[in-house]
Amino acid sequence: LCMDADLQHEPESVPAVADPVLKGRAEFSVGSRNVAGGGVGFEWSFLRRVISFVATSLALGVSSSTDPMSGFFCTTKEVYARGRERCNGIGWKVGLEIAARCKAKPLEDVPITFKDREAGESKLTQKETIQYVEQLVHLYCDRYGAAPFFGSIVFLVLFGLFVLYSILSSVVGR
Repeated sequence: LCMDADLQHEPESVPAVADPVLKGRAEFSVGSRNVAGGGVGFEWSFLRRVISFVATSLALGVSSSTDPMSGFFCTTKEVYARGRERCNGIGWKVGLEIAARCKAKPLEDVPITFKDREAGESKLTQKETIQYVEQLVHLYCDRYGAAPFFGSIVFLVLFGLFVLYSILSSVVGR
């Protein structure tokens, strides 16, 4: 089980997030704010909602989770072993990386309430956004093949969305 240490995830949700994996219903479970019963326990700005929606939408081709950037997930060491050599554990998208590279199926989203950060700072910077786009290109190529043409198309689409994010963040602010 992995849970971010910034206290945005309620420790009381640990049993619920672990349950699908421990009972054998899923190979990977994600604490998700985007399923019935889940949510955000504070007011998000419009820009933050847009960024979350776009980031989640971009991962649809490599993850079946409704909250693929969640830092609250559970799997088994056997599932992790399937893709361990290909995993890049750097950054805030470790769950997405493990679920995609290890081809964890089935994946089950578990409702949680995402709280305002009690410790630490947001890692949502332009540098992190670029790294996320790069990660997605690698995950898409891993999943669908590394054909240069496909990789270039994916990169151009993702880069265009990053430019849109940059424009929105400078106009709307955080």
